[in-house]
Amino acid sequence: MTEVVDEAVVGRIFCTESGRSLAALVGFCGDIDLAEDALQEAFAVAMVKWRQDGLPPNPGGWITTTARKRLIDRLRRDARGRELLGKVAVLAA
Repeated sequence: MTEVVDEAVVGRIFCTESGRSLAALVGFCGDIDLAEDALQEAFAVAMVKWRQDGLPPNPGGWITTTARKRLIDRLRRDARGRELLGKVAVLAA
């Protein structure tokens, strides 16, 4: 029988997996604030996705992978923003 995924299920997974995932993310990026943001986004995505598709075989791994992908996207976006600001500064001068 498939477990119904609700806030309580995701909350239990958060309690058991978030510390390990956060440590991996901080090790990856070196910034606890960015890592926490990515982790929270991953759990928000999980609430929607897991209700539709059910729990993945390895929820902790799913969370960590999803958070890492979100973190990479944010780092790329931030780098691109800095690049564009630099170009604007050069053009304005």
